Amino acid sequence: MALAHPAESRAQIYADVTVAGAVAGTFTISLEYEKTPAAVANFIGLATGRRGWLDRLSGAIRSDGFYDGVTFHRVIAGFMSQTGSRAGDGSDGPGYTFRNEIDATLAHDSAYVVAMANGGKDTNGSQFYITVAAQPGLDGRYTVFGRVVAGTEVCDAINATPTTGSLGLPVDRPLAAITITGVTLHGPSYAGFDLSQPALPMLVSAAPVLKKAGTSYALGYDHRPFSDYFAFHSGDAALWTKFPSAAYSSAAPAGGDLDVTSLATGSQHFFRMGRGDYSTCANQFVPASVAGKTLSFPAIFGTTMTLNSAGTGGSYTYTGFSGGSGAVIEAAFVAKPYSGYLYVDWDIGVEISVDRLEYTSPAGGTFVARTNISGYRNVSGTFTSTP
Repeated sequence: MALAHPAESRAQIYADVTVAGAVAGTFTISLEYEKTPAAVANFIGLATGRRGWLDRLSGAIRSDGFYDGVTFHRVIAGFMSQTGSRAGDGSDGPGYTFRNEIDATLAHDSAYVVAMANGGKDTNGSQFYITVAAQPGLDGRYTVFGRVVAGTEVCDAINATPTTGSLGLPVDRPLAAITITGVTLHGPSYAGFDLSQPALPMLVSAAPVLKKAGTSYALGYDHRPFSDYFAFHSGDAALWTKFPSAAYSSAAPAGGDLDVTSLATGSQHFFRMGRGDYSTCANQFVPASVAGKTLSFPAIFGTTMTLNSAGTGGSYTYTGFSGGSGAVIEAAFVAKPYSGYLYVDWDIGVEISVDRLEYTSPAGGTFVARTNISGYRNVSGTFTSTP
């Protein structure tokens, strides 16, 4: 197929995406590298292999084209077509996430808008979608980073392909595969575009070292702050399995090496361990723990909770309705790169799941939560955190 490229007289970067299978052809995306540099750097880096990505089958950090062989796994006629999942089901990404990059001048105002898919604020990875009509309801929630400027008939054909539908399993999956076979980058600004955006995390080796002490084995690693660790084990260097490792921490991971004695059965063992380095882009205010802190949520009926020194329980008061107080019988906090997650259970059966505890300073910030106080509902607002 001969593809007519748009004029390249002005500064611009273009991506030619070629697909095969149930739909064959090439479409061209004009990338908004000036307005959304992180999203464009991520897309280009993954497409060319210049940004490392995690192979979830082997634990290897790969440097080849991420999108080669990836299918369009979700297609909703008249709405959008989505791709970018190597698992083919929308469950995965490159092994890291990056923040939303919203520009008010880039809207879902027509067909052929290209934007990052996500599972919530600041969870962008590798998946993206192409609209087939204006979708203003998506504005402000998803990062628009380009627009299809040639080969729109290919996008139309993808969106028109028969699927399993909204009631199928898997949902909205094309009945015949449509596969990306290559992505070619070009344009006057491509060569000079800097992919090393500080808003993006990097995947690097965790410098693993296998240690033996008697009949015990441990995996040493670099224990760095603002890092998300992942580890894989194999008995034959062919079939790899991920095993629990140090989770993301905004401080140097506590504890020593990873005990892998239970994995050390058989005559040979292979380990891989890497980390997502978020040191340039993480929310530096998110604490490693909220143990011992007092958290106040005025929007949740005037709730204030003081957690114990272990962060697993504590006490609460609230001023809504007739007011009350009691014990927090269960609490769990997980630090994430851009926000924290907090779950609490009160002695009166109240559950509060704070999905985004977004610190804007050490003293507090904003939150988004779900609670069963007065019926299950979503609630958001500001919170304070002391000390």
